Amino acid sequence: MFNRLTTIKNPTGLHARPASQLTALCKKFPEKITLEIGDTKVDPKSIISVLSAGIKCGTVINVAVEGENETAVGEELVSFIDGLTE
Repeated sequence: MFNRLTTIKNPTGLHARPASQLTALCKKFPEKITLEIGDTKVDPKSIISVLSAGIKCGTVINVAVEGENETAVGEELVSFIDGLTE
């Protein structure tokens, strides 16, 4: 299982546009992907799940990926999240 902590750097957090982009990216992969914020687990393949989590700038999240290509997928997702700057 891939696990990596990252901090949301986008000044507006994961609002509509970046949440939609993240969801579209995650849906490309068959692996099980979870964003963990404290005790809360979010399914990034669901835009409603991402938006309802209210992920703001400065929030530390754990990107967890399970599956055949978990490391490659996890690295790509962390890179995408880290690159969000509006």
